[in-house]
Amino acid sequence: MVKNVDIAIAILLLIPLIALLAIPTYNHVNPTLAGISFFYWYQLLWMPLSAILFFIAAILWNRKEEKEERGASKSTRRNARKGRR
Repeated sequence: MVKNVDIAIAILLLIPLIALLAIPTYNHVNPTLAGISFFYWYQLLWMPLSAILFFIAAILWNRKEEKEERGASKSTRRNARKGRR
């Protein structure tokens, strides 16, 4: 079952991919930034932005995994208690 967290992680990972694969949207010389054409500084801008988005996705993934592990250990304990009775 797909949860909201899974959708959020997928979106965070797809944003840089889509932004960088849409080459016609940034295939321009102007505006320049410190003499660097837009084509280059746009891609360089996405490097730290991608790192931030990947970091947030990793945090969400780890929280999801921890929550699932806690849920699995609780159900294991419940099943063990039922077996003792």
